Amino acid sequence: MSVIDMHHHILNVPNYTENLIKHMDRIGIDRVCLSGLGLPSDNWLGDLSPTNEDVRKAMKDFPDRVIGFGVIRLGESTIEDVERLYAEGFRGIKTTRPLHNYDDPRYDPIYAKIEELGMPVLFHTGFILQTKVDQRDDVSSARMRPVMLDRVARSFPNLTMFIAHLGMPWHEEAAMMARFHPNAYVDLSGSPMGWRNRKSPSFFQDLFYWEGAFNKLVFGSDVHFDDLEASYNDHKNLFQMLNLDENTQKRILSGNVNAILNL
Repeated sequence: MSVIDMHHHILNVPNYTENLIKHMDRIGIDRVCLSGLGLPSDNWLGDLSPTNEDVRKAMKDFPDRVIGFGVIRLGESTIEDVERLYAEGFRGIKTTRPLHNYDDPRYDPIYAKIEELGMPVLFHTGFILQTKVDQRDDVSSARMRPVMLDRVARSFPNLTMFIAHLGMPWHEEAAMMARFHPNAYVDLSGSPMGWRNRKSPSFFQDLFYWEGAFNKLVFGSDVHFDDLEASYNDHKNLFQMLNLDENTQKRILSGNVNAILNL
């Protein structure tokens, strides 16, 4: 069964991508959608913080394995930034830490350009870790609630959006985005010791109650390579506990992303 990790962040450390590929080969993950973290250069990671250039190099070194998602910050990045990322071969956009709510009309020209270029957007949703530059950068988790994407989905129906972390802790909002909007998908990404493993199978059954609901999931890890196997096993175990059929699992693990990116 083909597997694509559609939510993975590179680190600016020696041989990170090479080690990631080795882990993917051992675990059985075929391709990875790779992005930076969307943090300023003076964040808590310092020199370890990855950039779009680090992702572009990984795309060049492993073109059959790495799918690049370019990071933008809404409120700072421009249409020209999006066009440049597209020209450089990035297949999607990752965004987080917006200066205003995700549905602020000031972002409409950016969304329109991304939609025109056919690039899906991976939105961080829900609470976000603190960094030492949050006050300066005016960071607010509330701006990234899943419901802040409702107007975006309605205004740009051909803009595919991946809603990360099932909107933790606004899980119901994220699930309803997937239910009401054909262009909205969710992932369950997060640490193996985090929110996902603290929920029972009935929690997910109650959220994804409508016919075909689990087809709106995509597999994403949002961990570095040393936790990748644990994250993948978490997902497989959950799918088994939910009694998801093979076709549904295939869509989650790669089919949806294959179709969206025309792989």
